[in-house]
Amino acid sequence: MISKKVPLLAACIFLTVNVAGPVAAQSAGTPGDRPWESFEYPEINNFEMPELEIFELENGIRFYLVEDRELPLIDLTVLVRTGGIQVPDDKVGLQNLVGSVMRSGGSVNYPDAVLNEMLENRAAEMETEIGFSSGSARMNVLADDFAELLPVFIDLLVNPAFPDGRLELAKTQQRSSIARRNDDQGAVANREFQRLVYGEGSKYARRIEYATLDNISREDVLAFHQKAFVSRNMMIGVTGDFDPSEMRRLLTQAFSVIPAGDKSELEFPAIDYVFESGIYFVNKPDVNQSYVLLGHIGGMRDSPDYAALQVMNRVLSGGFSSRLMQVVRSELGLAYSVFGNYGSGLYFPGSFTAGVMTQSESTAAAIDAIIAQIKRLQDEPITHDELNGTRDQFLNTLVFQYPSISSVLRERMNNDYAGLPADTFEQLVAQIQNVTVDDVQAVAQRYLQPDNIKILVVGNVQEVGDQLARFGEVQMLDISIPGL
Repeated sequence: MISKKVPLLAACIFLTVNVAGPVAAQSAGTPGDRPWESFEYPEINNFEMPELEIFELENGIRFYLVEDRELPLIDLTVLVRTGGIQVPDDKVGLQNLVGSVMRSGGSVNYPDAVLNEMLENRAAEMETEIGFSSGSARMNVLADDFAELLPVFIDLLVNPAFPDGRLELAKTQQRSSIARRNDDQGAVANREFQRLVYGEGSKYARRIEYATLDNISREDVLAFHQKAFVSRNMMIGVTGDFDPSEMRRLLTQAFSVIPAGDKSELEFPAIDYVFESGIYFVNKPDVNQSYVLLGHIGGMRDSPDYAALQVMNRVLSGGFSSRLMQVVRSELGLAYSVFGNYGSGLYFPGSFTAGVMTQSESTAAAIDAIIAQIKRLQDEPITHDELNGTRDQFLNTLVFQYPSISSVLRERMNNDYAGLPADTFEQLVAQIQNVTVDDVQAVAQRYLQPDNIKILVVGNVQEVGDQLARFGEVQMLDISIPGL
């Protein structure tokens, strides 16, 4: 067993100190017609993050331990190297079934009814979930119950029952979701825009269909679970009220029984993207407004320009002070809501997306207004006031992303899972502080292509009329559900 103690993310230390600055500045002003300027704010207590201990078992499991004596609770999170990326095209949705029925179906030794009653009697939680690029399991219990419930949790991880009845219920729920997937205008827009950006046959734009659900058997579920839930695929974080030496003993004893297995290799296909313009329309006759998305492929998290792109994002669409909100909504009155983001993916490129909800008759005008603000970022530097305000806003709001020790620990585990440096957070903070006006304009020119964007409108074709023709030949998209 290898064990070492290292500093945890400095998130909470930095952010509590950083937040105190703007508060103090507000209270120092001369009171006028804004009474809050005369308020006296207490000094924010400094917070020192406890030490992080990392150790590994011979079977490959890595543990992250952080004491937190504030409450008599222990929170255990398992991060699993698996995901929907491993699922073949004809069985899309398999990972969802495995993740949900692991918990809902209980385990071999603790069937669903027995497990539910046991957890309810102890005010405990156990959850499992599998997404596109990772899986997770979590247990949150009273510290006094941890030793008793840990073997139950292990049994849930290693020996899930996957009863036929629960599997069929989960499939029925998925079928219900498929039947309703065209009800929500925004959901339709986001789903179809993803297919436009990544390509209809891309793994990054697949969706669950009735046929893919019908192709999934209980044997498929068991095989997926058996391959994924082995020790070489697991990282485990524990925070809470515990004695470190006793916790190491309990974890070593409990998790040593998990077979080592083979580490999963998650392969994310490259994207051969061509920047080209296009205008697409989904007719939804039951609405009286348009939901518009426009953009193109984005970038990767490990880009050296990531910090400058985050500042650019905030200037363009970071809340009520952003340019899209100020111009498109407040000045021009064209939007119910307006938003945007240059996405940077961990495993495959994200997408650059800007969007608006607007009245049907103002659809084209709203598109023009958004494109104009994108080009403005490229054509003229942002102001120093915009830079300073955006940078301060970004740094100060980071505190809300990490409200607890367990959330900071999970961020560290996610970074390790993705192969990012342990000090990724600290690097980002330093890089954000060093972003310049020229940097923002440079990344806008380098990464944004407003003349080569795909535009998708989900709206009422009768109300929108022919106003979109100036963006090119409008291509109608068919969103009918196969098999319905």
